[in-house]
Amino acid sequence: MLILSALLLVSIMGYTQEISPDKVPAPVKQAFTKKFPTATDVKYEMDKKNYNISFKDKDAEMSADFNAYGKWMETKTKMTETALPKKVMKSVTKNFAGYTMSEIATVETVAVKLCYEMVLKNDKLGYDVQFSPKGDILKKVPLKKSKVEIPGNEKK
Repeated sequence: MLILSALLLVSIMGYTQEISPDKVPAPVKQAFTKKFPTATDVKYEMDKKNYNISFKDKDAEMSADFNAYGKWMETKTKMTETALPKKVMKSVTKNFAGYTMSEIATVETVAVKLCYEMVLKNDKLGYDVQFSPKGDILKKVPLKKSKVEIPGNEKK
């Protein structure tokens, strides 16, 4: 009942909320520890109905999502622009000329073995885009207007 109440409260609030480890269900902790046994600097958040866990693993900054039953949903690993495959960079250059790149990560899900995700912005538009390892655009979601502003170009 307590977990159900917490889930309802979080869904009403509509944002990610950091939670203490003692509030995380045992199946989530067990599944996380099994999948990432060498994780350090672990932080837990509640995101709608899933648990988002941020951590470091072998010096990589990562996050993983699990449902309340401990089922793994997604893993993101932060990366640099220079680490992107050439085919992905070629697609970015071709399809998003004049855009700046940030928040670059590899993404693994149950449905998609591996893709590359990033935020691409120019002066007026911004997108959260996923690319296949071959450079194909898998997903392109417009950013909300407040996220499109590029540092240094903020309205005063």
